[in-house]
Amino acid sequence: MAIRAVLFDWNGTLVKHAPSETFSVASLAIDAYARRNLGVEAAAGSFGRAFSAVVPPYVPGADEACPPVTKFVGEAFTWLSWPAGASDVDACSRLLFAQSTRGTEVYDDARALLASLAYRGYRVAVVSNTFFPGSYFQSVVNELGLQGHIHSFVSSADVGLLKPNPAPFLRALADLGLEPHDAIYVGDSPETDIPGARAAGMRAILLQRSGRIRDRAGFLVIERLTALNEFLGEGMVS
Repeated sequence: MAIRAVLFDWNGTLVKHAPSETFSVASLAIDAYARRNLGVEAAAGSFGRAFSAVVPPYVPGADEACPPVTKFVGEAFTWLSWPAGASDVDACSRLLFAQSTRGTEVYDDARALLASLAYRGYRVAVVSNTFFPGSYFQSVVNELGLQGHIHSFVSSADVGLLKPNPAPFLRALADLGLEPHDAIYVGDSPETDIPGARAAGMRAILLQRSGRIRDRAGFLVIERLTALNEFLGEGMVS
């Protein structure tokens, strides 16, 4: 059956993982917001410590619930006894996102492949494990010059469940108006991406940029995204 769409993971697949210090910088920005707008004496690192205390540890493939970031930001403010309203929680959630995604870089092979997929008529979606809503990412997609190449961006927060639960994959397929057999999924996590896509009824491909190309447990493993060109063929455009 013909493939009509390609769904991708985000971090580690289409874009490079953010530097480890990114969250620290983002949390300092919220400390500054609190001093400026909430009238509190927020010492540097206050929000970061509170946020880490209220967010449960992430275990790939194990935890399923994924509340939106606003829940955790609100709980962190409560933990700190900061007098924040709903508008402050929303503003700081967006500030945390903006700072955390600052300097996002697209892999060269991802940029080339997305342009090729658009030219050949494929539909494209992103399914990402993150507590940031998918709508937040539209500005990043635009800034990266990928508008028009990505037709849906679904985060686990949008459905309240983490990959490998199939719900985020099925939401993306619904956005595209397609069935699981119409699409393939490409991601870099064997714990979340591959079992999640397969649970949704899709074919799955594992990206291992530092690995060796090989078949593994019944699914294809590739080193670069451009290897998908051979797998997909000429595409939807005749």
